[in-house]
Amino acid sequence: MQTEIGGKELRAVIDTYGGKVVRLYRPGGREYIWRETYCYWPDRAGVLFPTCGRVYEERMTYRGKSYPLPLHGVAYTSEMRIVSRTDDSVTLELKGGGDDKYPFPYTLRVIWSVRGSVLSMTAEATNEGDEDMYCAFGFHPWMNVPIDPSRSFEDYYVTFPNAGDVRRCVMSAGVLDTGVREEYPTDGGKLRLRHSLFDDDALMLEGTGGVAVIGCGSGEEYVFTYDKMPYIGFWHLEKKEVPFLCLEPMTALPGREGVVEDWNTRPDITKVAAGGKTYARATLEVRRGGN
Repeated sequence: MQTEIGGKELRAVIDTYGGKVVRLYRPGGREYIWRETYCYWPDRAGVLFPTCGRVYEERMTYRGKSYPLPLHGVAYTSEMRIVSRTDDSVTLELKGGGDDKYPFPYTLRVIWSVRGSVLSMTAEATNEGDEDMYCAFGFHPWMNVPIDPSRSFEDYYVTFPNAGDVRRCVMSAGVLDTGVREEYPTDGGKLRLRHSLFDDDALMLEGTGGVAVIGCGSGEEYVFTYDKMPYIGFWHLEKKEVPFLCLEPMTALPGREGVVEDWNTRPDITKVAAGGKTYARATLEVRRGGN
């Protein structure tokens, strides 16, 4: 099921399958979500929970029991229900866990809203069990790049205005964490986009400061903020020249190469006490004009 929210400046279409945004546009103007993803990956853009990316052997353990865990977790391919809706916001809900897929009972709420030219996305998980719960969050929007169809993908670059020491989290051939971190040099503070950047899958970074600006120096640009999410990945289809960029902020990296992770010892995992809550939030502003 799909529902539309927004106002005169910006509108979004939200799908209850995966809790994802499938369309973002200015009325009578440009489209900002790469809608051709249906041709390549029907499950694209869903909310990531309770894990981000892959884990070794596609499983994790807890108290000696093995739990299968597919790419990006279970919410990504689950149907959610609408629990509230206004003209400019919608709240989706998914209940699960305490079963053979994930050992911890939970309620996941995904809130989408549009205010002016800003799309906000919040994922909030409540621990419905009587012991600690372990989880991670991520988002996954596929954005049109170039924004201006008269420009090329290579005209665009990413800047991190709040960055510290930006480092690359080196992934294995199976897109699992190797534990290796490398300084990631930029060109005058700019990560210049090129299709070959993604020939070996996603580029995973840390130390970016929670803000990424994607633009070409003129025209519209994306200002992407990600709260409580220390990692961000950039990705598009490997070895293809496609006009989009997937933005993947995460609270935790993919699992470690060669390690069958346990839920309560996995690095970067978030622990939530019984009855407690945790959340992650990101915003995407479509800003007119460039710097």
